Amino acid sequence: MSIFTSRNPAGTAALELGLITAGIVGSMADAHAAGKQAAEERAEKRAAYVYACELAEARGRADDLGRVAMRAVRHVASLEAEVRRLRVALQQRQAFIDRQRGVA
Repeated sequence: MSIFTSRNPAGTAALELGLITAGIVGSMADAHAAGKQAAEERAEKRAAYVYACELAEARGRADDLGRVAMRAVRHVASLEAEVRRLRVALQQRQAFIDRQRGVA
C-alpha cells in the first residue's frame, strides 16, 4: 500500500517515514556497536603490544643485570684471592720479623 492508493495518505506516509526512520536508526545502532567493538579490539591489541614491548625491555634489562652480576661475582672472587695472597704474604713477613726479633 502506498500513499497514492490509501484512504489515509498522511497516515500511510507517516507510517512509511516511521519505518524508514526505524531502519536508519537500527543501522546506525548496529554501526555504532560495530565501531565500539572495533575500538575495544584496537585497545586490547594496543595493550597487548605495549605489554609485549615492556616485557621484552624488562627481559633485556634482566639480561644486562645478569651480566653485571656475573662480572661482579668474578671481580669479588678475584679480590678474595688477592686478599688471601696478601694475608699469606703478611703472615710470612710477620714470621720473618718475629724470627729476627727472637735472634736479636
